[in-house]
Parts: sequence; C-alpha cells; structure tokens
Amino acid sequence: QFLLDGVARRQYRIDWRLREAGLECTSEHRVVMAAAVDEGCHFLSDRNVETRRVVMDELTASYPWVQHVLDDGKSLEVDGMGLRTRLECPDWAWGGLKDAFLGNENHLIRELKALQRPAPLDLRVNTLLCPTREDALRNISKAGFTTAKRTPWSPLGIRFPKRDVPLGKIPGLLSRAVEPQDEGSQLVAALVDARPGETVCDYCAGSGGKTLPLAAQMRNRGRLYSLDVSETRLARGKARCVKAGVSNVQRQVVSKDMERKDKWCKRRKRTFDRVLVDAPCSGVGSWRRKPDARWMWEVFDGEVSDGAVRLEELLILQQQILRRAARLVKPGGRLVYVTCSLLPQENERQIQYFLDSDEGSKWRLDPPSDFSVPFEHCDGSFLRLTPAKHDTDGFFAAVLTLT
Repeated sequence: QFLLDGVARRQYRIDWRLREAGLECTSEHRVVMAAAVDEGCHFLSDRNVETRRVVMDELTASYPWVQHVLDDGKSLEVDGMGLRTRLECPDWAWGGLKDAFLGNENHLIRELKALQRPAPLDLRVNTLLCPTREDALRNISKAGFTTAKRTPWSPLGIRFPKRDVPLGKIPGLLSRAVEPQDEGSQLVAALVDARPGETVCDYCAGSGGKTLPLAAQMRNRGRLYSLDVSETRLARGKARCVKAGVSNVQRQVVSKDMERKDKWCKRRKRTFDRVLVDAPCSGVGSWRRKPDARWMWEVFDGEVSDGAVRLEELLILQQQILRRAARLVKPGGRLVYVTCSLLPQENERQIQYFLDSDEGSKWRLDPPSDFSVPFEHCDGSFLRLTPAKHDTDGFFAAVLTLT
C-alpha cells in the first residue's frame, strides 16, 4: 500500500524518467521506481540501515536498469524535466491552476507541492452525541493517542498529524461521536449556519458527508432535505444518519435531466431558508487525499477521455445545478456554493456568471464578517482554502443572499 501511494504521488515524474530511459510505463516499472528512489522508501523507515541496503541491493539485482535510470543519486527530478511534470499536474488543470495563483510561480509551486504530500487525519465532533470537542479530545488522549490535537480553524475538528493510526481504536469513532472529515469540509459546511426549526437543503448530498454536520447545527429540529440524483448514494447516507443520531433528514432523488424542471424542486420553489450546493467538480483540491485523481479524471466510465473536454462539460452542469438549487431559496435566504477545486472556472467565474444572468440579478454576495477563516479571495468576496496556507484540502465557497 505504501508503494502504491508512492507511485500515485509521483507518477508523472516516474513516467517521465521511464520514457527518457526508453522503458515502458508499466505498473511493475512504476512500483520499482517508487521503491528505488530515496523519497519512496518510507515503507523501510523503521528498519536499520543494513536492512535497507540489502533490500535495495536485491531490487537493483532484479532490475538492473534501475541504476542506469537513477544514475544521478536516486532523485526523480532532473534537468530537462518541465515544471508541470515536477509538480505532478495534468495538462487539463495546468492553465487553470496558473490562473488561480495569478501567475505567481512561487505561490503555484508551494501549493502544488503541498498537494503532493499526504493529508492528515481529521475528525469532526458530532455534537448530537458528544457535547464538546474537549470531551472527545480528552477521551482520545486517555486512550493513548497523544498526537491528537485541535484543528486550527474548525471549532469541531480534531487532527492526527499522520493517518497511520488504528481507526477502530479511536474512542468515539465506532459510536459516531466523531466522524472522519477534512477540516476544510467542516468549514464549508459551517458556512450554512443552519438553525433549529429552519427548512434546509443539502443539494448534491451524496452519502451525507455534509448532511451530518448540518443536522447537528440544527440540533435535529426543523426539516433537512438531502437531495441527489443517485438513490444508492442517498441510501448510504441514510445508514450514516441512523448511526450518527440524526433524525430530521428527508431524502429525495432529483432528476438528472437538467434541461427540464424537476417536479419536486418546482413544487418547493422559494421555500428554503438555506441551501448548500456541494457541486460536482474536478476534485483538484483533494489531490493530496486522492493522488490518483490527477490521471483518473481522464478515465470516465471505464474509457479514456479528454480531460479538458470533460471539464468543459462539467462547467455546464455546475451552472445548471446552481440555478436549480437557487430557485429553492426564499427571499432573505442563504445559498452556499462549494467545490473542492482550486480552478477559477469552477469557482469565482461560475458565481460571477450566475450573478450576471437574469436569474442571478436578485442575488448578492454576502460573505460573513465573523467566520473563523477570513474571506480573502477576490478582495474578500469568497473563501478559498488551500493546503499550503491552511493545511486543508483545497476548497472554494461563496455565500449569497436572495434580496
């Protein structure tokens, strides 16, 4: 598993070195390269120097081409390797990421290198089952997990710096008093600020990753609707809700056909106090957690696709979802648009396009002034979380109010 992770985080560089040496980019060759480079040997870090030397000698004996390929001292990065390859960035995302950081190469390098590193393990305290974070953290510390600490931004988060912890032994995890959730995901859910007694919608709810914190915000009082096009995903969310002590959620499958109005949504136009749109996206911000997503984006429904074309198709869907969800919000209500992407075309440009449309003419940006993380992106209009700056997955969020 360590080696596979090592390949996933270095595949563009590994493939570049293999091609330069005239070798095929096979799974076997990639694993061998990941094991051979110094940075890929963390699976041997708990062994003595002699053991590591023996293992590496056996590796080079079985694959003599390794010494030829890595004749520079076992470093993957060499002269002639382009910046995009060094930063493990696919072509379809490169232009957007350069735009995201305004052409500042140093900023771009910091953020993409942060996306290459493994994410920590973050937990969210489920306040329906555990009164405070301090209670949960105390129980976790008593169980011997001394590295656990408070997350810096989310008031409900607990962080383990490394993910190699026995999950089944963490107090509260099996009982759902705590749930695995990246701190960034916790923060964008907190922006909804759902209140007890309100009518709230989690659009594109999936299996309920953000439905659960919304229910906790509402203290199980009021109506919380979990919407998705997949009945299977909603069914998984139902099971999670039961285990987490959530009792105020109603699930609804909505139509995939965005060209026609969904009957359920049409009947509930302008009836919701708050709507969260957790839009389907490229997932660029989650690369440190899902490193293989860089190239898997170009494999869709089992077939190789053009990543740039797929992104363009997704942008159309995002705008359609945003408009459908916006029609649910009552005057004075709140709409929160979220992606786990850093690409401007999925984020601020989508919001601006919506605001410039006829349907968006009665909406205004309404960034909260007292949120735990300052809204600094685009002159304070939006929230952008990044791995280098905030040590979270990459997220974008916009808060809008219907006037």
